[in-house]
Amino acid sequence: MINPRSKFVDFVAKTKSVYHNLVNNRILSKKEAKKIKNRLKTIGGGYNGSNQEYKDVVLKYWKKYKKRPEKCWYDLYCLGEKSYDPRYIPNSIWLINVLEHFNDPAERFAYTNKGMYSHFMPKIKKPETVVKNIAGYYFDGDGDNLITEEEARRLILQEEHLIFKPSLETFGGSGIVFYDRDNAENFDLDAVLKRLKNGFVAQRLIKQHPDLAKINKDSVNSIRVITFHFKGEFHVLSTVLRMGRSGARVDNTTAGGCACPIKPDGWLVEKAVNRKSEWMDRHESSGILFKDIKVPSFDRVIETAKLAHSQLPYFDLVGWDFAVDESGDPVMIEYNLLPEQNQVSGGPTFGDLTEEALDDVFLKKLKK
Repeated sequence: MINPRSKFVDFVAKTKSVYHNLVNNRILSKKEAKKIKNRLKTIGGGYNGSNQEYKDVVLKYWKKYKKRPEKCWYDLYCLGEKSYDPRYIPNSIWLINVLEHFNDPAERFAYTNKGMYSHFMPKIKKPETVVKNIAGYYFDGDGDNLITEEEARRLILQEEHLIFKPSLETFGGSGIVFYDRDNAENFDLDAVLKRLKNGFVAQRLIKQHPDLAKINKDSVNSIRVITFHFKGEFHVLSTVLRMGRSGARVDNTTAGGCACPIKPDGWLVEKAVNRKSEWMDRHESSGILFKDIKVPSFDRVIETAKLAHSQLPYFDLVGWDFAVDESGDPVMIEYNLLPEQNQVSGGPTFGDLTEEALDDVFLKKLKK
């Protein structure tokens, strides 16, 4: 017999959960919109179309999804365009609705642990791991051999160069540490191991392809790919080449780098964008024109991204970071199950699939 009190407690718990989600989503939406409005100030207001065009084009498009995205998003995304394109997806809707619909949040943390990459994708080429720590346990390389902390220290200190990456949440290059033996006196291994005690991978540095090294030799310049598993097919939604600035060892735009869309034939478009949403036609340090750059082994990168995505069954939207090594092989650096959109540089995330994808997110959900 069902206990009426137990049923009531469950109802209250679910009601509180829904209420908290609504509050948190509203806070997130306001926070994201505020960031965009501040960004628009630095670029002179963006597209800044009329309120009437915003109502006729954007609000009309989103009405069937019961959404009312703020105008500021389209002022940013449509900068340089002749009209609003309603297919752009505000980041708040992306985070709250789209990613939650297509990616299983319950499985995310297990699958994004960098220490587990060798188990999930054993046949995909990755950076060489020397030591990894999973849940406080040390392992040597990509194997399953447990080692002591003393053995881990020995393996680390005998290397010439290493990069330490936290196992989880390395957005924008946060938490990454480099070890160089010729500067070992300034490297505090005790502090690094203490800070990364919840998990890390220590990997040898990738020797990138010379065509990418000539753009900026100080960072590994990576190809970011977003893949989408939808209706039985793996689609490539966007591809950009991320390039670091001179002196920076990471290529993130947050660290002063830039991102340039890649055409289907592997050549870059004419202009890249930086974190301030400023467009430029050449790399600031090397002076190389972006339109003169072709990404080596680009078709192999795309093929590898699709193959790798097929091994992540709980997630339909994945962001990938690939390098291309000296021999021309794609090297999967990491993947992100909460991928950022490349809309400022790459156009609407879903492109021609936008309406089908949004129907799946909002209309099918309403029918459940």
